[in-house]
Amino acid sequence: MPKIIVKQAFPFAVDGLHVVTVEEGEQEVSDRCAEVAIEHLKVAELAGEEKPKSKPRTGGKA
Repeated sequence: MPKIIVKQAFPFAVDGLHVVTVEEGEQEVSDRCAEVAIEHLKVAELAGEEKPKSKPRTGGKA
C-alpha cells in the first residue's frame, strides 16, 4: 500500500460503500485511494517523491 502526503483532507468511499475522511499528513492508503487523491483530486503526492526543481534561467538578455 502506497504512502501519500495529503495536503487537503478529502472523503473517500472504501469499496464504494463506506465513506471515510482521509486526513492531512502522511497516510498509508490503498492503490485506488492514492490514485484518486493524486491524479483526480490533486490533493496529495506520493511520500518520498521529490518535486522537480525549476531550471535556472541562463543566457537571457538584460
